[in-house]
Formats: sequence, C-alpha cells, structure tokens
Amino acid sequence: MQGNSIAGGKTPLRKYFDANDVFRESHTGLLVIDAYDGHVVFDYQSHKHFTPASNTKLLTYYAATKMMGNTLPSLEYCVVDSSLYFTGTGDPTLLYHHFGYAPTLDFLRHSPFELNYVERPMEDQRLGPGWSWSDYAYYYSAEKSSFPLYGNVVQLRKAASENKTTVVPKAFEIQLFTKLDTSATDYSVNRQEYENVFYLNLPGGDIEVDEDVPYVYSSETFLSLLADTLHRPIILASRFPADCARQSFYAVPADSVSKYILKDSDNFLAEQMLLNISSQLGDTLSSDKTIDYMMKSHLSELSAQLHWVDGSGLSRYNMVTPRAMVNVLNKLYLEVPREKLFAFLPESGVSGTLRRSFVSLSGNIHAKPDR
Repeated sequence: MQGNSIAGGKTPLRKYFDANDVFRESHTGLLVIDAYDGHVVFDYQSHKHFTPASNTKLLTYYAATKMMGNTLPSLEYCVVDSSLYFTGTGDPTLLYHHFGYAPTLDFLRHSPFELNYVERPMEDQRLGPGWSWSDYAYYYSAEKSSFPLYGNVVQLRKAASENKTTVVPKAFEIQLFTKLDTSATDYSVNRQEYENVFYLNLPGGDIEVDEDVPYVYSSETFLSLLADTLHRPIILASRFPADCARQSFYAVPADSVSKYILKDSDNFLAEQMLLNISSQLGDTLSSDKTIDYMMKSHLSELSAQLHWVDGSGLSRYNMVTPRAMVNVLNKLYLEVPREKLFAFLPESGVSGTLRRSFVSLSGNIHAKPDR
C-alpha cells in the first residue's frame, strides 16, 4: 500500500488527514513503514523538512552506536617526571546526579603525582547555535564545556518545613542571594548572565524548592570545584610537555549515558556526547566535527534530507524530513539489539517522556517524542 491510494482511491487515514483542520492547516508529515520488510504503509508529505526538536537525540544516539566504544573516554593524561598532566574529553558524568561512583575522580585523587590541568581547545560556544540564548538560567540550557562537573548546574533544594536552602556544589552557597516576596505565589530563580550570582525569591509560608540552575563555566571555576572535590591542589598548565605520550582514561559505560539521553531526553548529556565523541577525532572538541563525520559516512545517503546542528534538538536550525528520521530509526532497529533499544526508548504509560502519554496503550509504544 503506497500511502494515498488503494485501487485508485484514498486510504481511510489519508481521508482523515484531508478532512481534519489540524492537519490541513498545519505543516504535517508522516511516514509509516513495515519494520520487517521496509515497504511503505503510509506516506504523507514525508519529503518535506520539519524542525525535529528532541527527535534530534536519535541522531546523537546513532552517532554513539557507530563511533563510541563500550566506555566513554573521561580524560586524557600523561606522566612526565613527578607531574601528571590531564585534560578533558567532554565526559558529562562527573558528579552529575544521574551517576554515582566516579572512577575518574579516584584516579586523580589518589595519583602520587602533582596534578597539572591543561585546558582542552573547544570549537563550540557555551550555548549552541539557534538556541534561545536568553534561557541561560534554565536547567535545559546548561553550558557546554570540555570538563563538566555537576552537570554544569547548581542544585537548589529546600524542604517546605525548612528555612535553609541546600546548595550543591556548596562553593556557590555564598553566591546565592535569597529574598522574601510575600506578594508572590511561588518561588523564582535567576542568575546574572555572565557571573555566578544567583537570586532566589521566596513567597511567604512554607515552600519547597527543587531547581537546577546552570552556572557560568570557566577554567577558574572548574579548577576551584575540582580541587575542592579532590582535596588537593591543581596547577593550570598552558600545554602538555613536548615528550608527553597521552593516554585515555575510560570510566563510565556509554550505554548508561545513552539511556538518559533517550529515556529522559537529557539535553546536557546529548550535547556533551557529541563533544565526547569528537575527542577521538582530534585535539579540538567540536560538535560539528562529529556531525560532519557521521554525515560523510554512516548518514551520507541523507545529506539532502537532513540538516543536523546540535546534539539535543534545542537549535531551531535543525531540519529533517520524516523519511530521514524513519531511515535512522530503521538503522537503529536493525543494528541495535531489540531488547536494548526498547529499554532505552521512553515507554508509553510507563517510563521517560512517555510515562503520562498513551496510558491506555501502556507498554505497547516505544518512541522518542519531540520533548
């Protein structure tokens, strides 16, 4: 069945699309294929380009399956005389609340050598192209960086019965200014755009606070947080020694990151995944480098159907056709073990960003929605 006709007439689904004002007056595309033999079941404007939003994370995950090994490279290092030199790879997991034990921190903490940090060159700006840069204080716009800590956010937590707000990392506690606003009905949080100065406005009465606010990333902030965590000094070095043979230190399973990218639609992890992959392609971290590699190799047949800009889908510049997205989904379906793929995708009425959707079809839909 080729989408719009059965024996010369329109299918019931095509008639529904044509009769429904929502579809007729909006930009809509749909492609349904049979996963077993690939034949087209229904096709409605699948050649047109759309903004994919968080569907972009499927592209990021596919890049991880093709270019990432079983474990993320967490840092690169070498030892010269009595000094250990290290640099970041974009690994997003260190002290991020999704992840527990951090072998990378133990590696640095227990090193018998003097620690010297070399800042990794990074092509990406702090926020991505086509993002809403005015959203810098919202958790979903955490800054990209070469060596993230705490997910590059500050956690603000307060129980309704308590007066004190807990701040993690604690180092930011003195930079939080709290104000009582009895005219407000809920709390609000803000941050100065280019400084780590945070404002928490609280209404009168008992109120619970549960907020993650991105912090402004810099080498100085990173070194201060890491030294505080390791309880030992770290020297900022300008470069690796000339005779330094760099090695990679691997820490967290790649699948543990990919699961949160798909199931929880974590923007920060998706952006950092592209940077982490690029650490294997050269010294400079670059999302574009990872995307270009994928588009010239594993996705070369989709070059006219896919304009891929970032890892998370926050960018309004991402453009993709339904045909291209179905192509990528089919690649994943054929190349990733079924049980694993379905475990990573949100499940209707059960988990992730579909846990409150399609509840009547609970457990029967595995998909990556556009949020």
